[in-house]
Parts: sequence; C-alpha cells; structure tokens
Amino acid sequence: MIDFDLLEPAITPSSKPSFLLDWELTMKCNLDCSYCRSGLYGGHYNIMPHPSLETALATIDFMFEYVNVYMELKPKWLRNVTLNIYGGESMYYPNIDKILEEARLRHEKYKDFWNLDITTTTNLILSHKILEKIYNDIDEFTISYHTESTENQRNQLRENLLFLKNKNKRIKVIVLMHPNTDNWDDCLSMINFCNTNNIKNLPRQLDHELSDVKFNYSDSQVEWFKNFYNSRSHGEVKFDKPVKKDEADNNDLSDYGRSCCGGRQLCTNGNFKERKGFVVGNNFKDWHCTVNWFFLSIKQVTGEIFTNRDCKMNLNSEIGPIGKLEDSAKIIEDLKTLVVNKRLPVIKCANSTCFCGLCAPKSSNKEKLLSAFEKYTAKNVFQE
Repeated sequence: MIDFDLLEPAITPSSKPSFLLDWELTMKCNLDCSYCRSGLYGGHYNIMPHPSLETALATIDFMFEYVNVYMELKPKWLRNVTLNIYGGESMYYPNIDKILEEARLRHEKYKDFWNLDITTTTNLILSHKILEKIYNDIDEFTISYHTESTENQRNQLRENLLFLKNKNKRIKVIVLMHPNTDNWDDCLSMINFCNTNNIKNLPRQLDHELSDVKFNYSDSQVEWFKNFYNSRSHGEVKFDKPVKKDEADNNDLSDYGRSCCGGRQLCTNGNFKERKGFVVGNNFKDWHCTVNWFFLSIKQVTGEIFTNRDCKMNLNSEIGPIGKLEDSAKIIEDLKTLVVNKRLPVIKCANSTCFCGLCAPKSSNKEKLLSAFEKYTAKNVFQE
C-alpha cells in the first residue's frame, strides 16, 4: 500500500518541527470515554493517586537536561521545545499552578539556547476558578473534544473556549470523530461552532480498535475525511485503494492511512512542493526512524521514560522504556557518551502500526534517511 520510501514533516517558514516533551503528569480524569482504555497503561486510571509535587519537579529538571543534549545537536532554526502536560486530565493535578510556575523558572538556564512553549492537552471541562488560575502560564491549549461527555460538560467546554479566545490564547480543538450517527453529527456541530468563532480545529479519526470497541467509518464518512484532507493538501490525497471493511461493511480507516496527530502536513520522497494532510499507508515496520530526535515521553505514575508515548521504541530498536526516572542521571550520561563517541543509533521500528510519531522523519532505506536528515542536525553523531 505504501508507495513512498521516505516520509518527513513539511517544513515551511510558519511550520518547523519542534522537540515534544510529552509528560503524563497524572492518570486521574473526569471522563470515561469508550475509546480510551482504563488502566495503568490506558488513557486514564482513577485509582492511581496523583504523583507527589517533589517527584514531579525533579522530572522537569530531567526533561530539560535530556532535551538540551539534543538541542546541542540541532541547528539554531530547530532549537524549539514544546512541553505538553497531559493526563488523565492534567488540569486536575492539585499543584498544577506550581508545576507551570516551576517549569518557567527551570527553563531560565537554557532560555538563551533553546525556546520553550508550554502547552497542555486537556478536555477543558473544568471550573472557571481553575482556568483563571492557570491560563496565563500556558502558551497553547490543545483541547480534545469528546462527544461522549454530558451536555453540561460540552457546554462548559464551549464557555471555556470562548474565555480563552477572548484572552487571545493560542487554542486548537482536536475533534475526536466518533462514527456513531448521533456522535458524528455532534462532532460536526462542534466543528461548526469552532469555525463560527474562528477557533482553530482539527478533526481526528479514531483508530480502529482502541479499547473493546471497534471504530469504523461509513462510506460517506470516509468521503468526508477524504474531502477534508484534500482541502489541507497541496496535491490530491488519493484514496484509490480499497479501505478494509469489517463484518458490518464499515471502513477501518486507520488500517488505510492517517494524518499527523498534531495536524502537521507531510512530504514523501523529499518532495516539499507537494504537502499532504494524509498519507496512505500506516505500517512502517522495519523502517528506520528518528523519533528519538523529536519526542520524549514521561509516564510520571510509573517513572517510565519512553522516546514516544505510543510507539515506545527505544534506542535498541525494541518496544519498551529507555529507563526510569530513578536512573535519570545515568540515562543522560549514557546519551552524552553515545553522542561524544558518534555512536547514536538509528531506531528500526518494530511496530506494525504507527499510532503517533508519524511526523518524525523515517525511511525504509537507512542511507536515504541519513542523507535527508542532514538538514535536521548540525553534527554527525550516528554510528559509523
């Protein structure tokens, strides 16, 4: 199905890849959506207590020291870091205001070398009192819209969105497109609300099987996605191969292909003139990938450290953590040693499906990837 051998983010003056520090601060959440697994390795787990403030603040220090190693390897135009605080629902962490304050303070020692944006992924279903307390310290809000929430919760979200817009905050609403008819119509209504109020929004497909429920799309819904992705692409997105059907004749769109989770346009085979909002093909097993150059994921409740929260590929080309927070000093020391000795490996993907990290440059040919990657690094530190 894949008809290209090199995939990269589209680079434009207004769109440059940053390094994403994905920090799952807590697993407590105020929603229980059917497409979000509950449990220690699901999207929420309310029986887990909030991590202590002391351990959370130590994590900030580790993340900044770790990302600084990669910033030293990048050209000036790529020295941008995004700290995304999420959960569960991160805004319910009892000391979230202190976390935001300390993140700013602890970035001070690096501020002349790399830029920091603090963002949060939130359902924005929270009291106005909490929102007033924290909104000023967050550069951008990524709001996930969940149609399975109650009417009161959806109204609260809309009110909070308008509040943030009036405060001139950067906001982006990710509308999780639920294929059930009533939910789908509600999602379309939310998109209309955002467009009417000039709020940036991005529909996102639900992957085929995220929990015990399968999420497939009808032919008309697939056509809707196709039209949307075509509108965001420079060059037509061709859905010219059959989309896999299930026993109810619904479409498994995630098996067919996907868009970047953050809405970034993509380029194939080095063609930056043709930018795509969707790529056909979603299986990059055995491809060579630079996901570690653009992502770090921290699961605070377990102390596990991953390159990417979804693919979980480590530097040994295995699925698993790169270490634990209790060993953070050694992790940084080992990384620096690899860099000094020019022994930094290129990850070979072991996953059959790319759920996230799609925008990290990757290729089925290692030499082709390394050639394309020269623009992303100021130093050659790969294994010789």
